[in-house]
Amino acid sequence: MLTFKKFMAESVDNCLAESIELLYEKLVVFNGGAKYGQIVFMSGGAGSGKGFASSSFMESEKFKIRDVDEWKKAYLALAKLKDKFPEIRSLNLKNSDDVFTLHKFVKKKGIKDRTLDLLLNDARADRLPNIIFDITGKDISDFQDSIPKLEDAGYEAKNIHVAWVLTDYKVAYVANLTRDRVVPADVFLDTHQGAGSTMGNLLDAKKMPRGANGRFVVIMNNRENTIMFKGGETYKGRTVPENAKGVKSFYYITVKDAGKPFRSEDKWKQELHNQIVANIPGGQDTIETLRQHALETLTGEIQTKTAKGKDVSKEMSGLNIVKADIEKDKEEKNKPK
Repeated sequence: MLTFKKFMAESVDNCLAESIELLYEKLVVFNGGAKYGQIVFMSGGAGSGKGFASSSFMESEKFKIRDVDEWKKAYLALAKLKDKFPEIRSLNLKNSDDVFTLHKFVKKKGIKDRTLDLLLNDARADRLPNIIFDITGKDISDFQDSIPKLEDAGYEAKNIHVAWVLTDYKVAYVANLTRDRVVPADVFLDTHQGAGSTMGNLLDAKKMPRGANGRFVVIMNNRENTIMFKGGETYKGRTVPENAKGVKSFYYITVKDAGKPFRSEDKWKQELHNQIVANIPGGQDTIETLRQHALETLTGEIQTKTAKGKDVSKEMSGLNIVKADIEKDKEEKNKPK
């Protein structure tokens, strides 16, 4: 499949200047696209689409990515293929209790510290690798536990950046239910509330995590904020190939530039406040309301897809998980105390 980036690269001899303009026009670029020495803490609640955001909205090919979830997958694969780790070998990641068990197993292994040590191992001061930290940011320690090691390795504060991926948490939860690994509702809600609280505190105080002084951007990662290229359309005098894929435009707000103070609040505060209110859970949002929304949404999607003769296996799986969780909660509440 020809991606839009490849299409642009193949056309470089004919229109290099325009290709570069098109590429940078739709990307969040850190320090002019530097190949070394950049750190991006990519924060967002579970299922907020940080992987899609980094691959579609940033130059992710220039970065190594520290994602603890990938280590969870690796440990699970080893358990099954190499007959190791019997305590996790039979886990079913569609079962929220099993997902939590795997989370505790990996946490006990100290993977966060070990993966950072591996990424920084043998790094030269003049060629420090670009790294994206895929985190929830539900606690300020998600940033500050790593920054001292980064400082010791030689990273400069102006090159330590923050990107908050802001997604409608209700939409993200429905998507979570149809994935191979389902995050439990309570954990899911906690990550979105926590990320909202941490980021909100930083924005209100107009401060970066201690030790960071890079760029701070907030990326709106909802469908209505992202426009994709369509095959056959004309863009800036060029015809997009029929099989091209890529992001034409997306919506993000820069609240701080690298090495500088936060931008004037009148440039971002009101609009960002509106986006936060619309996308993160508020005081009235609970596990029960989250599940009820998912129940109604998945039921509607199943009815619509069934009428069109489309496959509904993922939606049915998600619906069954919600129903089972609701029944489990009822049983817990009805247990004699």
